[in-house]
Order: sequence, then structure tokens, then C-alpha cells
Amino acid sequence: MKSRLAVCALLCASLPGCVIGYGHCLFLNPLRISVSGKIHFRSFPVDGGIDRVALLELDRTAYIYAPAEGPHCLPVNESQLIGWSGYEPDLTENMQVTVQGSLIPAATAHQHTRFLIKVRGIEAPLAPPAAPTPTPAAPRAAPGTG
Repeated sequence: MKSRLAVCALLCASLPGCVIGYGHCLFLNPLRISVSGKIHFRSFPVDGGIDRVALLELDRTAYIYAPAEGPHCLPVNESQLIGWSGYEPDLTENMQVTVQGSLIPAATAHQHTRFLIKVRGIEAPLAPPAAPTPTPAAPRAAPGTG
């Protein structure tokens, strides 16, 4: 009985901040994160105009621990990207990217997801090198000539 209680206490002490079957929860700013997914550009109507924002659709559900939201980690599948000026011309819709930055909770009407990623860097995988074009073989001289 005592050993069962000890095992239960050990599990309870070691699992906070974890989601069973997933792993650890991500924490809010100032801790840095690195997540990957597909980038999307969306337009949202706001007072007096349109907000065009970049969203990252995560490859894998992320679980975020936000003490102000409750004691449990919250699932997130999509997050708005902020803190970078303009859009890189080579970033296109549905492009697979890896984003480094920190998480912050949404606080204004111009923030369209529950959590935002304050971007420090975006990496897109390099395009595979183009296959070399075969060079045509030199014509062979016919036997008995030249």
C-alpha cells in the first residue's frame, strides 16, 4: 500500500507541465520556442479596414501553459506571427517553415489567435538542388572515316 502511494506521489510530482502522449508544455515569454508548420496569410476585418496577418498552422498540436488561463496546458494548432516587418518575398502561402521566437497571449482586437509568436527568426527549407542537365555526347565518327 505504501509503495503504491509512493509511486502515485512520484508520478504526480514528475508530470506537471506535461501532456501524456505529447511531452512537455511550452511556456510563455521570455522563454524561446521553435515550432514548425505551414505559413498562411489571412485577412480579418477590423474597425476601419482590413488586417492582413501571417498565421502558422502547426505541424503538431502544441500545448501551452498559461497560468492566467488556468492550471492546465492549452492545445494550440494555429498561431499568429508578430514582430517582423513585412513579409519575406520568398515566403509563400502553404510554405513549410520553422519559426523561432517566444509566445505571448493575445491582448488586442488586432491579435486573431489565442496565443501569438513574437518572431525572432523564420527558416524555410532550402529547395533541393536542380538536377544537372546531361551534356550531349560528341558525335562519333563513322568507322573507316577520318
